[in-house]
Amino acid sequence: MTARNTGPIVLVARMKARPGKEQELKDALSPLVAATRQEDGCLTYVPHQSLDDPGLLVMHEVWQSEEHLRAHSASAHLRKFAELADTLTVGGIRIERLTELEV
Repeated sequence: MTARNTGPIVLVARMKARPGKEQELKDALSPLVAATRQEDGCLTYVPHQSLDDPGLLVMHEVWQSEEHLRAHSASAHLRKFAELADTLTVGGIRIERLTELEV
């Protein structure tokens, strides 16, 4: 099995809500998701909530290219969400960058 170096960039972003801030964090995702889904190169942008820990939110993202991901990272709507996440989460947003395995 080898990792593919070309093709889409996959991200998993994990956020743990501070106690009592779970709904506020979920509500803050709505404008972020709506704006991000309109961006060039956004193939998938889907928020999830853990069944085992309702305070854990996970975003599954797929970007057409590194260039598209960089543009997203610089967007005003992501910066605004990141500022909110600093106050609503424990430890901020943890991002895992992935690539598809050829199996």
